[in-house]
Order: sequence, then C-alpha cells, then structure tokens
Amino acid sequence: MDNETLFYLCGGVLAVSAIVVTFVGLKSEKFPGRAFPLVIVWFAVFVVGATTFAVRYSVEHQEHKEHEFEHANAEIEADEGDSGDPADAGSEESAPEVGSQGEEPVGEAEGSEGGGGAETTLQLAADTTDLAFDKTALDAKAGKVTIDFDNPSPIPHNVVIEEGGEELAGFEPITEGEETETAELGAGTYTFFCSVPGHREAGMEGTLSVK
Repeated sequence: MDNETLFYLCGGVLAVSAIVVTFVGLKSEKFPGRAFPLVIVWFAVFVVGATTFAVRYSVEHQEHKEHEFEHANAEIEADEGDSGDPADAGSEESAPEVGSQGEEPVGEAEGSEGGGGAETTLQLAADTTDLAFDKTALDAKAGKVTIDFDNPSPIPHNVVIEEGGEELAGFEPITEGEETETAELGAGTYTFFCSVPGHREAGMEGTLSVK
C-alpha cells in the first residue's frame, strides 16, 4: 500500500479506537484498569504511524509537483528547438508590433476615446500552480487593445490572440514575470490562449469579445 492509503488507514483505526474506548469507558467504571498501559501503547503506535505516513505522503506530493514543472519546461524547450518561435510562427505579416511598455494598471478593463479610436487595457494572469488563466472571458472596445499579462509561476506561459485560426499577436513564453502586448482589433470575437505545447489543451484559452 502507498503512503496515502496507510495514512488514512492509521487515521481510521485511531478514530474507531477512540469511539470504542469511549463506549467501553462509559459502560465500565473499572476500565481501563490493568489494560491502561496497553491502551496507551495502542494509541501511540497509530499516532506515530499516521504522522509518519502523512509526512511521507506530503514529500511524495511535492516531488510529483516538481516533476510536472520539469516536464512542462522540457516540453517547451524541445518545441523551441524543433520549430523556433512558438508564439509568432506563421504570423509575421499579420501580427501588429508588440508593445514593450504597458500602461498603468487600471483594473479589469478601461476604454477611452482618442483620435484613432478606443483604447482598452485588460488585466490577465496565469495561475501560480495550475495550467490556467485567471479569466476565460475578456471584453474590449474596437481599436487599440492592450493585455497586461502577469505570470507568477515558474512554468512558462504566454498569450496569443487568434481569429479564425490565424494568430494576430503574441510574445515569447515568460516565467515569474510580466509582459504586455498590444493589437489593433476590429469588432468581433477572438480567442486568446497559451501557445506552450499542451497548455491550451489543458484549458489555457478564453474568448476576447471586441465591440
């Protein structure tokens, strides 16, 4: 049996033993009597066992998480070695210039009318441990759309904007950092996703509605 099963087994035995001892103690004034040392040893064994297997299970769980991180990093490195830029492949002609400086954070979204149309700034972040964005739907006004992206995770992530299977904007995956991208978008429905292999399939995508 694995450490998790043994932990729950020891915990279950402790719980049942406590109920039995309580019941017997209520029924018999002489309990535990001479059996007192045996009762103490019985509980001590299973308390130590439960604690030991809990620690081992925690270590195994942490090692499993670290293995997932290493596997994700290995996938992105292998993909970059085989195909080059994963975010901008096939979109050099259509991708607008990516902004290098983000605007001041303004919450969920902010629109302003200017000479060239509306400007909207959106906030988006990656989950610290899971393959997920903190939002799966974004709204913006037609015109200049800026996405301020924050990735606090050691797992590499990025944001690519797509319409009808064509990538319109994107940047290289980053870890534990921030990046900003800007695109001129007309009214319509777009898809944003992480282009790191396997991340989009795991759920890192959403809908960007531009009106």
